[in-house]
Amino acid sequence: MISKIFIISTDGELCYSKTLFDPHFVDNDIIEYLTVFNKIGRKLGGGHVRSLNFTNFSFVYSYDDQNNIYVMIIDSGDSEEEVRGKLEMLKNEFLRRYNLKSSNWTKKIKGIKELDEFIETQIYIPPKILLVGEDGVGKTTIMNLFPGETILELDSDMNEIIQKRVVLPNFFKINEAIFREVNFQDLIENSRIFSPLLDSADVICIITNSGAGNLSKTKNLYNQLKNRGIRADFYMIANFQDLKNSSFNPEEISESFGIKTFGFSAIDKNAKNRIYNIINEML
Repeated sequence: MISKIFIISTDGELCYSKTLFDPHFVDNDIIEYLTVFNKIGRKLGGGHVRSLNFTNFSFVYSYDDQNNIYVMIIDSGDSEEEVRGKLEMLKNEFLRRYNLKSSNWTKKIKGIKELDEFIETQIYIPPKILLVGEDGVGKTTIMNLFPGETILELDSDMNEIIQKRVVLPNFFKINEAIFREVNFQDLIENSRIFSPLLDSADVICIITNSGAGNLSKTKNLYNQLKNRGIRADFYMIANFQDLKNSSFNPEEISESFGIKTFGFSAIDKNAKNRIYNIINEML
């Protein structure tokens, strides 16, 4: 996800910033680092910095003819190519709207409603939530709680990906999310094939039917997956909580797996509201 956007003048002053998700950065601190890295690169003869990659996040840079700096902070597993396309789109829109050579141009352009709206509608990249679980645990049922069309796509290796774009009403700074679902066993057995799906996920939500047999196999698959250095946050939905006699409760499952677990029943009359609340907590 793109968490934050900066536009910095050639002399290092902040022109504009926009927070899409809170990356826990203080603007004044990060501006200094962004400009210093760029100055070092140019001084050493390496030209402009194009990107800086860290374990948990990356900075993607672009520049205009006046050497003003455009930066997006993204998650480390995000596609730099996709983000760079968004960054160029933002730069072109900013230059179209504001003449940086104008004598009346103010360097601190904050809170521009029109530019904010452009970013929210054209630049924003929705978070990606991957639903994983065995067949019959309710992945598709949960997907069907959301309005909209479920799309069957093919990736570059011709693997099927079930996907749906979901509008999220009343979510703070998050307009929509992309949901994808995959069989847990297939994911583990073909992790190389599914690696782009794993790398791009912001949240991996494990679905279980809350029964002993499914939980045992799911825990084995989860242990294999988490040991592969997945950057996404893990959560679990314990489905079929209406089956009181055969379902373990969410607290027991959470303690066993060591991850936050949400109790759920897809046939409950409030299932749709409940799943929106769960998504809100995960994001």
